[in-house]
Amino acid sequence: MNVRKKVAAAAGAAALAFAGVLGSAGQSLAASNGQQIHFHDSSSSVYSIRIEGYNQNGDVASGCFATPGKDTWVGGWWWKGEVTVTFYKNSSCSFATYYGETNAWVPTSQSGDWTTVYS
Repeated sequence: MNVRKKVAAAAGAAALAFAGVLGSAGQSLAASNGQQIHFHDSSSSVYSIRIEGYNQNGDVASGCFATPGKDTWVGGWWWKGEVTVTFYKNSSCSFATYYGETNAWVPTSQSGDWTTVYS
């Protein structure tokens, strides 16, 4: 292996190691600056929810999520502060099937990564 290939291989390994550190740091940072939503459908009538509020970076965020069962864990989205959760009776957050809504407070940090919201 010539010098150029050795340098390229070493640079690639260093980049992968650095990316691994960044990837794990993001997960920890979010857990201390927001929470994920666990939705519990008390009515058994909700087929999708729209969550609107602020994400871990303080940016406005909104997403529609199907709720195939009584409990839905909305992973990968981090929220903090007041969020509005709107309930729908279909799986696509269609206004025609509006069912209701609630506001919930999502703490910046807590012992776990999940905040439960009830229908």
